[in-house]
Amino acid sequence: MNFLSVITEVIDEPRDFISRTKAGWFGWAGFLGYGLGIFSLFVFLRLFSAVPPYIHFFIIVFLLALAANFFLAGSMHLFLQMTGCEGDALKLFLLFGLTELFWAVLIPLGFLAKLGYLNPAMVYMLCLAFILIARIALVRRLYSISRGKALLALSLPYAAVISVFFMAFVYSTIYLVWLVQ
Repeated sequence: MNFLSVITEVIDEPRDFISRTKAGWFGWAGFLGYGLGIFSLFVFLRLFSAVPPYIHFFIIVFLLALAANFFLAGSMHLFLQMTGCEGDALKLFLLFGLTELFWAVLIPLGFLAKLGYLNPAMVYMLCLAFILIARIALVRRLYSISRGKALLALSLPYAAVISVFFMAFVYSTIYLVWLVQ
């Protein structure tokens, strides 16, 4: 199996492909998807001077994205296992790598945004929406669940992270108001 055959099989017949392959067969395709997608995201951010241009900053962005996707796949798998759905966390993590390829659209759209034809924030949010929609579709096929449950499973880790940041903000505000007078 080469990279293009894996992508075409995932697009053409995802349920059959996911059920009959082992995680190791498309592991390298998932990591290649992570690599190309994160590189495209880094180039887009570099185009607007949002990150420094050095290679170690790319490595930091790559490792942060891998860690975030690992946390997301693990927490989604935990939630779905607790609700009685059967699936594979490693396959989920590697399939998320294939959805990271949607970031490759950012480079040409980023050039159009740099020229002033598009809004960079809109382009980023559009690509993020495509990635989330693709992830919902993959979770539905991997765990054989409804669209609503897949959306709930995808949104719970994001909600947990947002609530942690909100609590930290509230506690820091309380600290500044009450304790530092």
